[in-house]
Amino acid sequence: MYRIGRGEVMSEKPKKYSIQPITVNGHGINSVLIGCHYQINHGSYMNDELILQLVAELDGGDFPVDSTTASIDYYVADIQLAEADKTYRLIWLFEGKKLEILGVINAYRKTKRKKP
Repeated sequence: MYRIGRGEVMSEKPKKYSIQPITVNGHGINSVLIGCHYQINHGSYMNDELILQLVAELDGGDFPVDSTTASIDYYVADIQLAEADKTYRLIWLFEGKKLEILGVINAYRKTKRKKP
């Protein structure tokens, strides 16, 4: 456990959620692990419920590997939620014997850059 401001304590262990099955990159996903990293810089607006909405938006998608570190492939998707008119970035990997678990590494709202 470690502190994230105002004395709040955060567990280092990811939270596991069972979800309605979705397919991402041909993998049947039935569980999501959400790491706590997003809470450090994005906890004021991001929460597990919103992350699960973003994960649901990945259904049927095929995403290329964004980066590889220590033989672990990481994926990135920018997802626009129509009702919020905001774009979010989701960073994840696949876990499990059959890659049936989607592990969310980070999630945050993308900011619009001002044009010069």
